[in-house]
Amino acid sequence: MFKKAKYFAFILLATFALLSAEDFEQKIARTFTLPADGIVELGNINGEIVVSTSGGATVEIKAVKRSDVKGEIENVEVLFEQSGNSLRVKTKYNRENTKAKIDFTVVIPEKLARAEFKSINGKLDCSGRFSDLLLKTVNGKIKFTGEFSVGTFKTVNGAIDVSQEPLLSGDLEAETVNGGIEIELNGKSAFEVEGRTINGSIENDFGLHVESHFVGSSFGGKVNGGGHKVKVETVNGKIDISKI
Repeated sequence: MFKKAKYFAFILLATFALLSAEDFEQKIARTFTLPADGIVELGNINGEIVVSTSGGATVEIKAVKRSDVKGEIENVEVLFEQSGNSLRVKTKYNRENTKAKIDFTVVIPEKLARAEFKSINGKLDCSGRFSDLLLKTVNGKIKFTGEFSVGTFKTVNGAIDVSQEPLLSGDLEAETVNGGIEIELNGKSAFEVEGRTINGSIENDFGLHVESHFVGSSFGGKVNGGGHKVKVETVNGKIDISKI
């Protein structure tokens, strides 16, 4: 009987712990309007960023502050600043070692002149149609599906996964330290590749020669006559460029 009581108490404690995790949250929703030559910059510290695009001129930003410690979400702010055709969003921690995070869900107009999304601890998940796009984080995976004119994807600890089905229409740069890089491109795209890894293999569907060195491997060459620049680099991870 005593053992059953202990077991039941353990189950209650475990259930309470699960229910109380990130029990404190606050939701923020803001809407802005930007012209076609608009610029969006969003910077986060702890938390993921999910981005998509839509027609029209509306920017929709939803932020959710979360913590499993009472009173911590009050120590984090989301700051919005719009000036002319530029919109800047950033997070501010008013106290060190604040145990809270902010997750963003963002919808922006298609083909804005410039879109930048940065985080320190959090993954970036992006889809849609973009002109000049920058996705950058320190600790987190970067995933992109859609279309861009110029795409820059950088992380330190995380993989990079980029997929563009339409013809490549601009330069692409993907760089990480600890993680693999997977890129899918339209097989009829014209581009020139430069890539290398220190600890990892290199594969591609475009017949590019892979050269092994005393330390690491590299590959390069022109596809369909060359054109746009595709630069990929990692230290610890595999590189794979394939056809869609």
